[in-house]
Amino acid sequence: MELRQLRTFVAVAGLRHFGRAASLCSLSQPAVSHQIAQLEEELGATLLNRAARRVSLTVAGEVFLEEARRILAAVDRAHERMEDVVRGAVGRIRLGATPTPGLYILPPLLARYRGEHQAYDLRFEIGPVHELAERVARNDLDMAIVAGALPSGELEARRLSRDELVIIGLPNAPLRRARGATPAQLDTETWLLREEGSDTRRQTIAWWHRHRISPTRMMTFDNPDAIKRGVMGGLGIAMVSRLTVAEELAARRLAVIPMKGTLPTRDIQVVDHPQKHHGAACRAMLELLGRTFPVR
Repeated sequence: MELRQLRTFVAVAGLRHFGRAASLCSLSQPAVSHQIAQLEEELGATLLNRAARRVSLTVAGEVFLEEARRILAAVDRAHERMEDVVRGAVGRIRLGATPTPGLYILPPLLARYRGEHQAYDLRFEIGPVHELAERVARNDLDMAIVAGALPSGELEARRLSRDELVIIGLPNAPLRRARGATPAQLDTETWLLREEGSDTRRQTIAWWHRHRISPTRMMTFDNPDAIKRGVMGGLGIAMVSRLTVAEELAARRLAVIPMKGTLPTRDIQVVDHPQKHHGAACRAMLELLGRTFPVR
């Protein structure tokens, strides 16, 4: 069954005349008759009663006419929507982010995007980096903004900014009194860690190993805000992104513990699939990211 056959049938059914339908469809009358015959053979039903000067619909023809019109209307709507997509009038973007950029970088940027592109459908969610990478690879997400290294080399990444990790505690913590704490002094502290799969947790544990730190007391929390609240509640210390504690540091609710030696840094990156074709909505997001984080 072909769309041209449906259009020919609808024309004949509407005009009740093969010759006029042929003129409307820019076909010869034999071609119209051939298409209708092919359609009837495929359906196994006679659609039209043919008389010398009259054409009328059979019962099967009346039922099929409703379906044919519905199919053609859907095809026309699909063409119209695709035209809108091609010229950028409508679009959709499915964006993911890990918690640090998702909570502390993207909210104002997403609000700006929605203000500039109200016709685009923006879908956003926060998740762990390994899950986001897998979903971008299989095209469940169009792109993701992640902190840290990717678990797979399949995706394409572009750096947006650098993220500095710091160790935080209470402003009156004993470790704050020294000009710089040594890694050995941190063994006896209670450490607040992010959940398994978090890049911040991975960076923290890798730093421990490099400096031979083996804490015996640890607590696990599943998001940056929970870590901050735990430290402010006096539960212990934590290594976090400076981005996540900027307000608390400025208000002196938290303090950076000075360290002798360097702490990790990492990239905030936008990742997508190198073979993906981006529509207008995705291109608009990449353009906004480019304006917000110009290449240095």
